[in-house]
This record gives sequence, structure tokens and C-alpha cells, in this order.
Amino acid sequence: MGMDNWKGHVNGILYGIQFDRALDDAVVTRVADGVVGGLYPGDRAETLDALTQALRYPGPLNDQVEAPHSEESIRAFLGKLSAALAARA
Repeated sequence: MGMDNWKGHVNGILYGIQFDRALDDAVVTRVADGVVGGLYPGDRAETLDALTQALRYPGPLNDQVEAPHSEESIRAFLGKLSAALAARA
């Protein structure tokens, strides 16, 4: 998956959480449910692949969608989301 593809997945997720004040377990569950339920583009496996690539990317992940969260909290959230999606296999 090229950068454009994984970046699109991540931007879709960031767009969906931009108004959440805290990126807590409830938000992880809501987004994981949304991925599995088809509310986000791509299936669970494709989203997992995008998250893996995003977490390996050394640059900023929050450079296109204005979310009030720090880079560190976004990376932590995406890591938890990846684990939640992997557990649903």
C-alpha cells in the first residue's frame, strides 16, 4: 500500500475523531466498530495494513486534518486501534 492509500485511511480516521476531546478506550471501540461495520473505507485487514504503515512513518500523521490532539496521542490512539482491530480477527 502506497503512502497515498494509507494516508487516506488515517485521514478518514482522524476526521472521525477530530471532535473527541480525549482519545480514550471508548473512542477506540467506536472507531473499531465503525471499521468493522463498514463506516470507514476499506475492510479490517486493509485498515490494519494502513495503520501499520502509518505507525512506521517518521513524519507527522496529523498534517492534513485539523485535530486538537498531539502527534504522540494520535500515534498512541492508532496503536490501540490497531490492537483492537487485530483482536477482532
